[in-house]
Amino acid sequence: MNAYRQAEQDFLVEGSDGHGLVQLLFNELLVAIEETSISIELDDLAARSASSSKALSILYVLNSSLDFEKGGEVALSLEQLYGWSRRQLIEAIKENSRERVANVYSSIADIADAWASIRNKIN
Repeated sequence: MNAYRQAEQDFLVEGSDGHGLVQLLFNELLVAIEETSISIELDDLAARSASSSKALSILYVLNSSLDFEKGGEVALSLEQLYGWSRRQLIEAIKENSRERVANVYSSIADIADAWASIRNKIN
């Protein structure tokens, strides 16, 4: 199953432009956040560690990809959101707080939806 998922991701990445790659990152981030919430509910430490590490890594990549010269205020706002999301996820892990995870999921989902709508307006 993991090999199939990796092959699918490789295919999607190879066929994506910059906008599509960011969309893939958002999709993977939302999955990782959801998996973190489930692992907290199930008290599965290994799964919680893996999913939260993945989410934190993706947040780092998204933050690193920001272009502050071209993005201006939007890039600054996203930087703040990604930082807040990282802090919330870390605290959620410490506290076993699904509520904190849900708040991060909701915020990221809003941004992911907005990002997707940009693609729809371009095409």
